[in-house]
Amino acid sequence: MIIATAGHVDHGKTKLLHALTGINADRLPEEQQRGLTIDLGYAFMAYQSITSNQQQTLGFIDVPGHEKFLSNMLAGVGTAHHAMLIVAGDEGMMPQSHEHLTILRLLAMDSLTVVITKSDLTTTEQQQQLETKISQLLLQYGFTHSTIFHCSAITHQGIDELKQHLIELANSEQHHDDRLNFKLAIDRAFHVKGSGLVVTGTAINGQINVGDSLCLVSHSNLKKGHCQPQVVRIKTIHAQGKSAECATANQRVALNISGDIDKASLTRGDWLLQTAPTTIIKRITVKLTANQLIKHWQNVQVFHAATHTTGRIALLEDQQLIATGSALAEISLDTPLCLTEQDRLLVRDPAQKVNLGSAIVIDLLPPNRGKRKPQRLEYLHQRAHLNTLNEIIQFKLQHAPQSRQQLIEQHQCNTAVISQLLAANEAINQYGDFLCYNSYQQALQQQIITTLEHYHQQAQDNLGVGKERLYRMAALNQPAEIFNAVINQLLNQQRLANTRGWLHLAEHTLQLTPTEQQYWQQIEQLMVTNPQPWWIRDLAAEISADENDIRKLSYKLAQLSYVAAIVKDRYVSHDYLVQMATQVRQHIAQEQKLETAEFRNISQLGRKVAIQLLEYFDKIGFTKRKFNYRELKDQDLLQ
Repeated sequence: MIIATAGHVDHGKTKLLHALTGINADRLPEEQQRGLTIDLGYAFMAYQSITSNQQQTLGFIDVPGHEKFLSNMLAGVGTAHHAMLIVAGDEGMMPQSHEHLTILRLLAMDSLTVVITKSDLTTTEQQQQLETKISQLLLQYGFTHSTIFHCSAITHQGIDELKQHLIELANSEQHHDDRLNFKLAIDRAFHVKGSGLVVTGTAINGQINVGDSLCLVSHSNLKKGHCQPQVVRIKTIHAQGKSAECATANQRVALNISGDIDKASLTRGDWLLQTAPTTIIKRITVKLTANQLIKHWQNVQVFHAATHTTGRIALLEDQQLIATGSALAEISLDTPLCLTEQDRLLVRDPAQKVNLGSAIVIDLLPPNRGKRKPQRLEYLHQRAHLNTLNEIIQFKLQHAPQSRQQLIEQHQCNTAVISQLLAANEAINQYGDFLCYNSYQQALQQQIITTLEHYHQQAQDNLGVGKERLYRMAALNQPAEIFNAVINQLLNQQRLANTRGWLHLAEHTLQLTPTEQQYWQQIEQLMVTNPQPWWIRDLAAEISADENDIRKLSYKLAQLSYVAAIVKDRYVSHDYLVQMATQVRQHIAQEQKLETAEFRNISQLGRKVAIQLLEYFDKIGFTKRKFNYRELKDQDLLQ
């Protein structure tokens, strides 16, 4: 377990830790000369655990009390779940005491222990009066289960009682969630002679062993737009100040790492993770709780674990949020952060230097549009009330398909979480990387059927559409893996049919009359003899038939996929299309693109009709025009 200190400058935080542990947490020469804590310090206290009946170690993070070093203080308490507020008995609550207490409340510490120091300089009556004031203040701040101790680092009065309390607190600490992957917030990096690079920090989740590999996520790389992590290997581990074979959540950890990494490239706030994010996060949706008045689009500082950045708050439901109120908001970050859903953030006003409030991350990938639509707000309100991992994942799945890998990244959980969810809930299916509920799958099936019904009504001269085009028409922005699986299901159920690559409703079929069959045999012969696009009037003249009769016949022939209309009243045979498509496919495979002049040489057609044929290929989704050339889009068409 780790406990962070808090309190006003010169109220005896470092001396109290020295009395508890025998360790001077002021490690910098300047700190020791000035008697002032500037950066984070660390100390450890051994104790006998009643749960494991083994010796364990309690870790402390000593933070600076001066307001100039508040960012260092926040880096220390930002990764801790327990805190000690130290108040000097001869001075009482001072400005930084109040500010640090506010920060501890906003960060929702699991426990708060208040220590009134310098008891040797005060009378019993003064101590009682101060305790009464602090007790009332704690209730006002919402701390209902805090414990107050009176101590002296000089006479050691009350030190043993405080130690016992902290040991009981550590014994009652809940075990870490073994479903979560290892996650460490780096706050120091240095070289050790003979060992190499060492990074230290607080392990937030999970467990790591000697010899394991981790992903280093650097904020400097995220700022440059690079989210590709660097892989490092763990050579040795120190956990809670001792050499160890493994490290777990809620421990102070020092890792001796090897890899293509240099100390100069590391900064406080970088992360070591088992699962690195593949998306750069610069905009998030949060549940915001206000400590001060917050206005829409206000400039803010955002503190997360051991790092911070600036940004703006966009309130989603009003123009301002009053103190003690809660609301949904989006935070646009000026530089990316490495975040996980349910992470808690501290929000400050950089100009006024006051704590505006705290926020809990509820969506790492908010939509670009429609963020204030009633359906979106209702979804976020429901999501904001969920706390457990399984509840959150199932809730997200009930509203949309989810990428398995993205879920693991967003929650930093291991793959067993997803596997257990699939085993426990038969209504959830997996297609490729995506998970979805049966209800979504059935709704997508109906959407595809409805889309084809409308298409058949409007495009009576076409048999159907290619798979890629149908995807854009019926399931745009939906996972392609699920769409492809649903298409196969509909084909197996014989609700859809695939005729020469064209998808259509199974009942959408035609038959030619005897007269029409005679006409088609003559037209087919013409198109074999002279394989080129034919106008309806030319076909009618060649076979001595009425032009309107041939026009009506051509609609049927197109639906049967015998011919295709590249423009109105101009047709080619299906075999000719396959022949041209094969040559286009071969050319693009060699040259990566197809220009109009190159297609004219391939097809031996005039410029106008060649362009008409190319535009038809674009329309059906076989090719895609890019600038003045074309690329292959759906190579499965016209095989």
